[in-house]
Amino acid sequence: MDEGFEENVGQRKSLCRRIRNVPESVAAGVQHFFYRLGMNIARSPMQWIAGSTIIVLLCLSGLYRFRQEKNPLKLWVPPDSDFVRDTEWLLGNFDEGQRTETMILTADNVLDPFVLYELNEITKRIISLQTSKKPVLAWTDVCFKVPLITEYTIRNRRGVDDDFFDEEPTARMNKTKFEPSVHAPSDIYCKIFNSFPKGCLLFSILDLWNFDSDLIRIQTRRDIIDKLHSTKLSPTLGHPMNFSELLGGVETDYKGRIVSAKAVKTLWMVHINFTSINMGESGNVVGTADWASTSVLDWEAEFVKELWANAERLKNENPFNKTIKLFYEAGRSFGDVSSSTMFQDITKLMIGIILMTLYVQFILSRFNWVEYRFCLTTAGLLCVGGAFIVAVGACSLFKVPFGPVHSSLPLMLLGLGVDDIFVMMASWKELMSVQEHREKSLEQRIAMMLSHAGAAICITSLTDVVAFIIGASTILPSLESFCIYAAVGVLVTFLLQITFFVAFFSLDVKRAESKRNGMFPCIIHKSYEPSIKNRESRISRIINYIYSKIVLTLPGKLLVIGITLGITTAGVMGTLQLQQWFDMNWFLPEGSYLQEFISVRNAQFPNKGYPSMVILGDLDYHTELPKILDFTDTLKNLSTIDHVDSWPHDFSDFVRMYYEKDVKSQTFTSEEFQLYLSKFLFSQMGGKYQGNFHFISNITCGQSAPRVKVSSINFAFKSFSGPDEWLPAMDNAKLTLTDANIDGLAFIWSTVFGAWVTDKVIATEVTRNIFLALICVMATTSVLIAEPQTCCWILVCVSLTLVDICGFMYYWGLSIDIVSCIGLELAVGLSVDYAAHVAHAFLHSKSPKNEENRQKRAVNAVRHIGVAVICGAGSMLLSQLPLIFSEAYVFKTFFKIFFLAITFGLWHGLLFLPVILSTIGPKSLHTHHLNVTETGLNTITKDIDAQLPLNPVKNNDE
Repeated sequence: MDEGFEENVGQRKSLCRRIRNVPESVAAGVQHFFYRLGMNIARSPMQWIAGSTIIVLLCLSGLYRFRQEKNPLKLWVPPDSDFVRDTEWLLGNFDEGQRTETMILTADNVLDPFVLYELNEITKRIISLQTSKKPVLAWTDVCFKVPLITEYTIRNRRGVDDDFFDEEPTARMNKTKFEPSVHAPSDIYCKIFNSFPKGCLLFSILDLWNFDSDLIRIQTRRDIIDKLHSTKLSPTLGHPMNFSELLGGVETDYKGRIVSAKAVKTLWMVHINFTSINMGESGNVVGTADWASTSVLDWEAEFVKELWANAERLKNENPFNKTIKLFYEAGRSFGDVSSSTMFQDITKLMIGIILMTLYVQFILSRFNWVEYRFCLTTAGLLCVGGAFIVAVGACSLFKVPFGPVHSSLPLMLLGLGVDDIFVMMASWKELMSVQEHREKSLEQRIAMMLSHAGAAICITSLTDVVAFIIGASTILPSLESFCIYAAVGVLVTFLLQITFFVAFFSLDVKRAESKRNGMFPCIIHKSYEPSIKNRESRISRIINYIYSKIVLTLPGKLLVIGITLGITTAGVMGTLQLQQWFDMNWFLPEGSYLQEFISVRNAQFPNKGYPSMVILGDLDYHTELPKILDFTDTLKNLSTIDHVDSWPHDFSDFVRMYYEKDVKSQTFTSEEFQLYLSKFLFSQMGGKYQGNFHFISNITCGQSAPRVKVSSINFAFKSFSGPDEWLPAMDNAKLTLTDANIDGLAFIWSTVFGAWVTDKVIATEVTRNIFLALICVMATTSVLIAEPQTCCWILVCVSLTLVDICGFMYYWGLSIDIVSCIGLELAVGLSVDYAAHVAHAFLHSKSPKNEENRQKRAVNAVRHIGVAVICGAGSMLLSQLPLIFSEAYVFKTFFKIFFLAITFGLWHGLLFLPVILSTIGPKSLHTHHLNVTETGLNTITKDIDAQLPLNPVKNNDE
């Protein structure tokens, strides 16, 4: 019994011992792998350089499948959202549509004949302009055309008897307004209607004077005001029109009549043929372009150019009224301005990369020709370039599209790659500070350097890779694509650093030992005398003093923990107030013509809401119309709706007035509905709604309308101040339509829904991605480090850093959106690096036999790896500095998030973590005299040493 008990106890002790040895075994295994790798690379560096280069060049073949995504639907909106489904259906079934070009003229009072004359001259220039590209296009070639029924409204009879336009006795008896489409013979009326020419749809106050400059010039202000209030029909189009809606900043008299206005807008309606749109040709690389054909885009380019010239002329050549200013917006303006800003600031990004390159040269080199590591630094940067090429080639090969935010990928890879270089150089300097190591062969020294540095950068790199792989599971397309590219790029950067760079490093060490020039190796400096001392020793002494005498003392620890708690508290408070909010106008730089236009429009037309529409598919309209009317009534009564242009109500009034039928209470057949609808759409009352219908075939005057393929009801939301208003408004409008129980396809659509839908899910996505990234950090470090306490402290540091970043994003004026979401993904990688390097160095810092001095180990860890971490952070921060002056929202956001990630990452990695580890940190993996790690490493070292001649190196320059 006792023997069995003792046997069980012994087995349990043996199991516990094996569990405790797991971290040491993992560390030994990782070090063994990198030791062998370093030895093989140092033996034949040229072969490794050639092999790495060939692999990178082979990946260039994937570029033949390269595709840059330009469709905003496939970049910024969740692919399974209602908006994407509805938009694709709309583009496929609504063959044509229209878009608006807007011009706003402001003055002290735009209801002045001189101001209107100036406006008319500008308008005539726009009407007469032509595109420079072939085919040559004018305004009449791209405009949205409507029938000109002016002759009809002024009774131009065109040879028809006057009685045609007189009220018929039946109409007079029924006390209804005479409607030719109903009361006149169809053959006569349709003959006249079909003879009406079509003209361009242009909403302008100048229509009141038929765009006649001479007539406008002789008007008085009273004439203008009287004309404005007395005219209800467009003199040139013949359609009903409320001209006062074109005025902004209005002043009224005691009767409510407009007597002056600060702004007047002109709306140019352009025809869009959705079947001819190819976003691959018409889209931009930023993914912010709207749907339009190349012909429309060409005309809009001339439109913007002409208005820019007129705006400049008004600024410089207007001696009579200096207050007249011109503002304008074309359909292509947002895409043009946002994309041009992005590419203008690419220059600043390149300046940052150049600064980083010079910084790395300065850190790695010394002020003599032999130790000037130009070639070595270039090799390190080539690793990043090669990784980017491989990422683009490999991802393109598997048809992963390249997106607009991917332009930040080289910068991120540079930051991580440079950090790896500094870690390897720190390990090399630590190695060469020991006389025993300096006497070893070059192959052994390279192998030992990589065995220590490789394990550290392996942990951080693979953690970043796994975090990005998890981030690729997001529902946001651009973020998914970016994470895939980033995961491949980070992995390849790591692989090239431990192969290509190490091979080049071994050649560079040979060069230095041969006293050859760092830039021109053919030159030998025979008088060069290497110095064992290095400038980092001074920094090491400073670090040793700061941490030993200040930071890791009891008052210092309490101060660090107190500051950390204060920062975390502020971070939590800011995080709780952080909103999900994205406004596409943030992509516009201050001072751009479009940003100025939006500011003026919001100031002078503050009630402008968000145009939207209800889409109704192939329904049984004659039976569903009562439900559609009830829904429209409910929609009108919503507090978030500004106005509704309801053809169902006008159609219902039309049928009641001329056919004495109540649509709600009386049923009628499909044939009756088709007949009434045709009469309605060719009437003065309903003609404006023709653009709201698409039929299975062309509708013909005098014949019943074909079956309706799709119809729309136009309405507008009110102007909102933020997502807490527009998201409930969108949801309530959709819920109202759902509650209507219309039998058939029906949905609510607006261009702004793309941004609103993303707003709705982005906060959830960010939270999900961050939590998954933290889980990955814990899982990856658990596998690669295998020491539970160390993994937990790394997780704590990363979590605190992310909380602080989110909190101070709020204080810095940022919100949760698609751009900041990508920035936070990058921040995870940066914050992991700082904490993991220090924790790994602490875990491997040696302690004397049978002694556990945590404080000394913490100081050694920071002294060993702290300089590399600080240098890496400094290079990343330096590369970001030019972005302070960026006008692009993407780059400004990235700079703020990177700055916060670097600042808080360094604080938690270099101050908070050493304080914790020096107090309650885990034991060193090198505590025992003959532990698993050293035994294994010594064994493999002896095995390989037996195959190599000992080659002592004296007076080593390192």
